[in-house]
Amino acid sequence: MTGRSAWTAGNGVGLTWTTAINSADMASMAGVAMSANTVLSSVADITNGTYLDQFMDISASLVIASSTIAAGANLAFWLYLLNQDLTTYGDGQFVAGTPKIATPTFAPCATIPLVAAAAQTALLGYAQGIILPPGAFRLAIQNNSGWPLTSGTQTVKYRTYNQNLNN
Repeated sequence: MTGRSAWTAGNGVGLTWTTAINSADMASMAGVAMSANTVLSSVADITNGTYLDQFMDISASLVIASSTIAAGANLAFWLYLLNQDLTTYGDGQFVAGTPKIATPTFAPCATIPLVAAAAQTALLGYAQGIILPPGAFRLAIQNNSGWPLTSGTQTVKYRTYNQNLNN
């Protein structure tokens, strides 16, 4: 019997890309230096209590007016766990779906670097292998691109998976 490990689809959403943050939550989100907006998703909780998936990937496809992206620009993400009071998420400073000029008080779970170049309209990228906690949570995103997002379609999706050690 040969032992090996392999990825296996998550028991929650699995390998199907699923909306993590609503487009409307991010529409017109500012990304100006020193005043980057953060928004907590208004999508219903991502629940990881029964399935207990281990990992998550995030895929982002955001739109800005044609602009020059500076070196160091990024999109930052946080896992906002539902606190024991069952109403507050993380540090409690954000209202779901309402952008605010603030940075969460704890470390991000992922940062997606953006390509530094002129005349860009698409901010694209992904973060992989984010360790998932048990319980319920929502994602928050901070726009550190230096430019506001357009009112068009903004997309942030996620998928889940596990490691199978019994193959």
